[in-house]
Amino acid sequence: MLAVLSPAVPVASLTPGAAVAVCFSPEENCAAFADRAIGNAEHEILVGAYGLTTGSIIVEALIRAKQRGIDVRLIADKTTPCERNSAVGPLAAAGVPIWIDDQARIAHAKTMVIDGSVTLTGSYNWTRGAAANSENLNLISSPAVAAAYTAHWRQRLAVSVRFDRKEDWCRVASAAAR
Repeated sequence: MLAVLSPAVPVASLTPGAAVAVCFSPEENCAAFADRAIGNAEHEILVGAYGLTTGSIIVEALIRAKQRGIDVRLIADKTTPCERNSAVGPLAAAGVPIWIDDQARIAHAKTMVIDGSVTLTGSYNWTRGAAANSENLNLISSPAVAAAYTAHWRQRLAVSVRFDRKEDWCRVASAAAR
């Protein structure tokens, strides 16, 4: 049906059998929606993030997942560690390995792949303030969709730089901006 409506859609994008649940803020609690998905993780969460702030229910859920033994890994935008209230520090302190995608103009991803079968994506940032915005968050239950997002995550990882300390990264990032 989608191919008939939009012939410009790549065939690889058509995924039969994918189940999709949607959440819209500010009308719905999308942070709780994401928290439930993260809480159901059994092995791995691959995160792509533009915005991550302390006090975010989603960031707290990722830290709890790491603490219960889930392999949580994050690729963030080059500005993310240096932003006010950035949650990169608390995530790194919790043992989450972090990479910075400094190759893209903006690493604007807002994605999570959970256990290779569930994908969270949409306009919703992993921030405390996102709940007040008009945003969307989609949960797609499909190994094929998760595989596509995982492949893209790994492509971005291949060109990203390992993050160790905010002081090192933000000094370099701010010097490069001058």
